[in-house]
Amino acid sequence: MILKDFIKICEENDLTYYMYAGSLLGAIRHNGFIPWDDDLDVIMFRDDFERFKKIFIASNNDKYELLCNETNEDYFHLLAKLMLKGTKFEEPWVSQVDFHIGINMDIFVLDDLAEEGFKRNYQLKKSFWYNKLMIMSKIKLDNLPIVTKVITHAGYHILNLFRINPSTLNRKCLNFLKKYKNPNATHVFDISATAEEYPQIFRKEDFKSVTRVKFEDIEVNAPINYDYILKSLYGDYMQLPPEEDRYNHITETLDFGPYK
Repeated sequence: MILKDFIKICEENDLTYYMYAGSLLGAIRHNGFIPWDDDLDVIMFRDDFERFKKIFIASNNDKYELLCNETNEDYFHLLAKLMLKGTKFEEPWVSQVDFHIGINMDIFVLDDLAEEGFKRNYQLKKSFWYNKLMIMSKIKLDNLPIVTKVITHAGYHILNLFRINPSTLNRKCLNFLKKYKNPNATHVFDISATAEEYPQIFRKEDFKSVTRVKFEDIEVNAPINYDYILKSLYGDYMQLPPEEDRYNHITETLDFGPYK
């Protein structure tokens, strides 16, 4: 339902989206949800995403809430969540923040990336740290190795001592990314998907157009070169993982509200 309503908004406003990550994998390998998965992922180019935010916020939607830093300054992710009002899908850290998480769909963003060399490395490293610092400024993660836990807790206290919050870091990050906006960029990256050291990088040409694929009972947009993208994310993506690697989110509270 959330996906269908999101697509309706995009189609009415000439916005382009693509299925992404596990949802793209599910569409290609399972023609819908991965059987053990519990979320939805889409991705948009920065310009479309910024337009979507403005359109949605101005609409005063009575069914959904858009969780992003513009709507809640304590929100600490660089992706957005389209959440179903009256529901809960809360992870263990929710007690540390003043916002709730409803059953939702993640909206990731593609930003232009500098060409190979010093500028690209600098852009990736700085983006990586903006992402980590936003999280560190708001929550203390306890399920980490002891050294990492001590470092992140120290970072949390230092950032809060100097009143550096997710909103401040989000503004700085977006201003930083604007410096690299380039219609002729050959590569783009998902700033919020950090894989050990760097965010996920893609060729821009792989998103130059869409192809329609089946997802449950509807057709959805996939990047034209979804095969290359899925291979870069998952390797031999048509091969099912072993059962011990089939997992979903750790949920503290799940409430379907009026949708039970």
